[in-house]
Amino acid sequence: MANICGECAKLDLSNKEKYSSVDRYWCTAGHGYRELTERACNYDFYYDPEKGKKPNEGYTPSGCPITAIICHLLGYSDDCELLNTLREFRENFLKTHKEYLNLLVEYDVYGPEISQKIQLEDKDHRLSLSVLYNYLFPLIENIRNKNYNLAIQKYKLMVNFLLSWFNIERTDLSENMQNIDMTTLGKGRTRAKMFV
Repeated sequence: MANICGECAKLDLSNKEKYSSVDRYWCTAGHGYRELTERACNYDFYYDPEKGKKPNEGYTPSGCPITAIICHLLGYSDDCELLNTLREFRENFLKTHKEYLNLLVEYDVYGPEISQKIQLEDKDHRLSLSVLYNYLFPLIENIRNKNYNLAIQKYKLMVNFLLSWFNIERTDLSENMQNIDMTTLGKGRTRAKMFV
């Protein structure tokens, strides 16, 4: 059974939508007002032990927050071809090559902050459309053509662009990368406390 919004720590039950015929509450992850029984997003779901669900029940969150939030804003589904291609690339290529450890760690450290800023600041979707056409579509095309080095370069350009756009400073993450389990990386889960 999938997780539902009512079980997520990000749903603010004290902030109820005022002018709705159904009970909807504010999602602090930036997904607007949500009903308690709606299927939770798989990239921002955080189990809330106060709401009584065991942490290992349901599916495991495994999204790509930057691309997922852009796709969400532009109306793509969470299981669209673009997101599935990127997830498959992460799981079947990046995680199988130790030299990409730094990319995966960087994504986990900066991805959630970038995603949140996109969600909060890109109201007219111009930034999302720019990232989609200038970075994500070419990146996907390179993956399809098995031009993995070009795909990785396009990914790096996208992250550099977004860090610059939002004035997010990079920090040296290298000294805390020893003994990291690569299978847990690249899903945009915040690791800032561990690295920064």
